[in-house]
Amino acid sequence: MSLIQFKNQNLKKLVHIYQLNYINGKSPGLGDFLRGSFSFMQFSKLYNLEFDIDFSNHPMSKYLKNIKKNDSIDYNNIEIYYNLNLSVERLIDFEKTINNIDPIFINNTINFLNTKNCKVYGFMSNAYPYFNKFTEEGKNFIKSKFEPNTMMKEYIDNSLRELGLNKNGYGVIHIRSGDNHLLNNEGFTMSFLINLKTILNNHILPDRRYLIISDSNILKNMLKGYPNFYILIKPIEHLGGESIKNTDSNGIMNTLLDFYLMSYSNTIISLSTYGHVSGFSKYCSVIYGIPFKYIKI
Repeated sequence: MSLIQFKNQNLKKLVHIYQLNYINGKSPGLGDFLRGSFSFMQFSKLYNLEFDIDFSNHPMSKYLKNIKKNDSIDYNNIEIYYNLNLSVERLIDFEKTINNIDPIFINNTINFLNTKNCKVYGFMSNAYPYFNKFTEEGKNFIKSKFEPNTMMKEYIDNSLRELGLNKNGYGVIHIRSGDNHLLNNEGFTMSFLINLKTILNNHILPDRRYLIISDSNILKNMLKGYPNFYILIKPIEHLGGESIKNTDSNGIMNTLLDFYLMSYSNTIISLSTYGHVSGFSKYCSVIYGIPFKYIKI
């Protein structure tokens, strides 16, 4: 299949915007947004467009540094670009795929952008990257957009002191039990707990410290018996508009705390009930250069 030519002479810049609501839907979780950020950062490089990331209209912006609204953007008129750049069949093998170039996706995207009559176009996408390999330049750019402000840095440092951990002196076990547990505080079946403990017993090292991060505080309490597990029990919040419950609580700050604490780890083991890698932990490992392993529960 031949590629369509990018003909939009007016469009110069793409701005990937994370907020709760769009004109055609609500945002997914942070991991999905970061995945889409890499995808369109790569696209912008291929087609010589400027690229930016914008958290300014999301409640999490109060915890980030260098936040500024873009005067060229109407935040009440932002759309989601619903095109994943990945078929269901290829989802399972994506983590082993270096090149994820789909001519159909590229042509659809070029057709979509060719219709935009503006110099700066703001949107949101959770598309999979074209290349499952990431440059230092790209990682550093996203890192700069995600830098915590002074208040958040103090919260991170205080939390590390409370845990008795030092930066880069621990591994992280991230347990994604599913949105039902995060949103509805559902309990766990005995078979789930048996499978989880079997996986943990087979993969943890007795002389290593592990910080436990999970979407379920119930599960965190159940794992307190492990002597080398370090656990904070704080209210957390889904960051996507599709599932967020409270924008005024400390839940957003605590979910960001989990991400930043993970960024200071020396290894990440990601356990998930889903048949795909958790973007929350995967893209943290990508951005901060941390060894990563995914295991399905």
